[in-house]
Amino acid sequence: MTDPTVNEEQSPLTKPKFIISAVVVALIVALGIILALVPKGGGTPSPEPTNAGPSTGSSQTSATTAASVCGLPSGDQTKPATEPADTKWELVGKIAAPTSPKQFGPGKTESNGLRSCFAHSPTGALFAGANVVILSSSGRNDLVLQYLTVEGPERDKMLQSPAAANNSGSPSFQLAGFKVTDYSGDRAVIEYGFKVSNGTFGSLPVVLQWADGDWKAVPPASGQPEGKQLADLSGFIPWAGV
Repeated sequence: MTDPTVNEEQSPLTKPKFIISAVVVALIVALGIILALVPKGGGTPSPEPTNAGPSTGSSQTSATTAASVCGLPSGDQTKPATEPADTKWELVGKIAAPTSPKQFGPGKTESNGLRSCFAHSPTGALFAGANVVILSSSGRNDLVLQYLTVEGPERDKMLQSPAAANNSGSPSFQLAGFKVTDYSGDRAVIEYGFKVSNGTFGSLPVVLQWADGDWKAVPPASGQPEGKQLADLSGFIPWAGV
């Protein structure tokens, strides 16, 4: 008869899949369920029509005419294919957050920790989504839901829920890479890659919409987003401060 004692190697609680799933769940809870839905059985968010290159036509016009709330220039409308050159990093809690206050954002950092005002561009959306994830995961769901989430019934429900409360702790991860899945001027879909403290990897998609002069997270109409466990971050553009 098999020994009923389960050693560490056998235990599902110690396997990489369980550990990374726990971190992804922690991220979802930290975000107050404000990330985009991922279809069941799929690993990427449902995309808007994809632009193969720089935005043109109405998207370009929209991006260049809608003013940033703090006056950041819209700049290049091409989806970034490499790490943004102007990236600097600063700790938000224990997580390194990207910052480029004069070019991409956050153009405003308040005394209460709110990080807002990002450029109306694909790179501005990239910085915005990363800061939303990191700010939420560092215990400030209240700020994300009040100021960095698209207004509507779903946001109102989340403000009334326990998810709006601050977190007692942070999941142990660092931002490690990104993919700009889609950009259409006023909407962006970005997948972020994370490295967990135990050496495993995961990713999580974020949908953003340009509203009131800034990028805001889009709450799902129903259901929950799905993060992914990854063997490595192949296919992601490296972007890390740690």
